[in-house]
Amino acid sequence: MVRDAESIVLGAVEAALVRAGIRRGASILIGLSGGADSVALTCAILELRERLRLRIAAAHLNHRIRGVESDRDEAFVRAMCARLGVELIVERAEGLDASISSANFEERAREVRRDFLGRVADRVGADYVALGHHRDDQAETVLMRLMRGAGAAGMAAMAEHGPGRLIRPMLSISRAEIRGYLDARATAFVEDSTNSSRDILRNRIRAELLPMLEREYAPGLGGRLVEVAAEMRSLDELVAAIAARELDAMRRRGGALEVSGFSGLNPAVQPVAIRLFLSERMGSLRRISRAHIEAMRQLILEGGSSDSIDLPGGWRAEREYNFFQLIEAGADRKGSGAGAGFSVAIAADGITVVEAAGFKFEASTIAAGDASMPDGLSVAMFDAAKIADGPLVARNFMKGDRMHPMGMRGTRKVHDVFVDRKLPRARRERFPVVTVGGEIAWLPGLARADCALVTKATETVLRVEASEIAA
Repeated sequence: MVRDAESIVLGAVEAALVRAGIRRGASILIGLSGGADSVALTCAILELRERLRLRIAAAHLNHRIRGVESDRDEAFVRAMCARLGVELIVERAEGLDASISSANFEERAREVRRDFLGRVADRVGADYVALGHHRDDQAETVLMRLMRGAGAAGMAAMAEHGPGRLIRPMLSISRAEIRGYLDARATAFVEDSTNSSRDILRNRIRAELLPMLEREYAPGLGGRLVEVAAEMRSLDELVAAIAARELDAMRRRGGALEVSGFSGLNPAVQPVAIRLFLSERMGSLRRISRAHIEAMRQLILEGGSSDSIDLPGGWRAEREYNFFQLIEAGADRKGSGAGAGFSVAIAADGITVVEAAGFKFEASTIAAGDASMPDGLSVAMFDAAKIADGPLVARNFMKGDRMHPMGMRGTRKVHDVFVDRKLPRARRERFPVVTVGGEIAWLPGLARADCALVTKATETVLRVEASEIAA
């Protein structure tokens, strides 16, 4: 019986470490609370340490919210690590207010713990941070998220590996198997009295709802919820890979997305692409609900030429023409560095990169007889003789700029050209205006001016092709 309990836990933990791709000699930091789950995880990894040549340390955060009991947990963990010869880093949390609502307090406590484990992992050079979540935790998480209306990503619940360096090697092991392992080893642990509090939703699900559902409606429901989580994670990973590829195709200079083709994406891919974009820009999706994601989806699909919605944390999602972007509170909507001028001469042969504008220009001089008409406004042809006295110059847009568009009478404000061509405001001050002798000759991809044009009398042509470069 002892051998069975130990073999179940050790085999499952070792298999999970292998699936996570943990190399021999890797360093693992264990989040050690002193409870049964984290104690079992610590003991199991210690038993595998020599075989896998792992380097191990532990971290304990004393939240200081249960008074004497919190200090008891810290003392237990210190004694345990001293006995086992495990390096231990302990920190006492500050500023946690147990009087706030249970949901907000739980979220705040998780944030403090995540931050603590990340800082300690950096300090000790850990490759991985191991947490003691198990199969029953997974079932409870899936049911809780189902009740809150989670989508596929939420129903995927906890991953065995990730995000980042987090690993959960006991997700395939039940609470009963963990207790059996500790009993077989005669290993002590501490009990957290808050685990019996009915004020906490997870505790009510664990002690009341899930047992009632299994007893009266669906025997074995916990196991099926874990299977659902695994299936949802596989589906979510597939859709996320598709969404990431589509997101890359939509990226434009300055962090905006070009969303003219967004409506053509599968409806399952659309919200995932938005979540990925938000996660990149905001750092996390905390406080972002399905309602927020749906509002942004509708903004992209049906928004007018200039619409926006406010998001938690002071962020704003904004659509302007066919561009979608996220703007942080206090950020300059024109982008970092907006208003700083640039002026770069375009070489008559070869490539000129104008980093400030996010453009490159490739130029070549050819005989007029060899020149063919450009098939778009990203290429401009100039009579080389008419610009012999000075080079083409790419400079920033300036208020009051006017040009003489080819084929039109009189002049036109460059600003009006930008508006007609739906160039976002955030891009205008950094957009390259190409001049000849101080006169505006070309807005790459937007308009060509009646300046230094190729005629029948032209002998030599300067051909310039403009293209945006990656951010």
